[in-house]
Amino acid sequence: RLLMNMFPLKVLHEFKEFGTTTPSFYDDVSVLFLDFVGFTRMPISREPKRLISELNEIFSTFDQIIEHHACERIKTIGDAYLAVANMPSPNPDHAIDITTAAIKMLRYLQRRNASHPVQWTCRIGIHTGSVVGSVVGVRKYIYDVFGDGVNTASRMQSLSEPMRITVSESTYQIIKSTIPCTPRGMFEIRGSDRMNIYFVEAALAAPDEASGTDGAA
Repeated sequence: RLLMNMFPLKVLHEFKEFGTTTPSFYDDVSVLFLDFVGFTRMPISREPKRLISELNEIFSTFDQIIEHHACERIKTIGDAYLAVANMPSPNPDHAIDITTAAIKMLRYLQRRNASHPVQWTCRIGIHTGSVVGSVVGVRKYIYDVFGDGVNTASRMQSLSEPMRITVSESTYQIIKSTIPCTPRGMFEIRGSDRMNIYFVEAALAAPDEASGTDGAA
């Protein structure tokens, strides 16, 4: 059970059979990068037990949402959360699924904030592109992803706004007929060319939905 929480199931089977896993290139992966806004300035960041309790509750709910939409959580990095879709197992609806998951993650935070003394605000970025996935490390193993897809998703997150989802041009072209988006114009993307980016407009629940409890549904 511990290994199943550490590795995607497909990678775990390969690791158990051969004792290692071959780094794999994936050409068409949707990557979600979430980061909390003003984390280091939050009073709770100086209360270790309470902080970990809060993050554990939030990330556990994110994991349920991600799994429900056939995506894969890769890791948390402090207060950041990284997930992918269409790797290592194929998912033809990867861009729509991971964007839908992102919408539900924001809705969960909105409902939680409405009835909770600690307010968590995040930015989310999504990009569809190429990544490399592999188990790294010798004594402390971790399945990780690298490459342009991850870097650009991180850049989408940094260009987003609090409680908003920003998607790249490549993701937009896949989801635009299903999920409403608004153009934000062309931005310089570090390590890449200038790119049109978009806000997802289905992100927040209506006011009368704010007290709901179906965050992982």
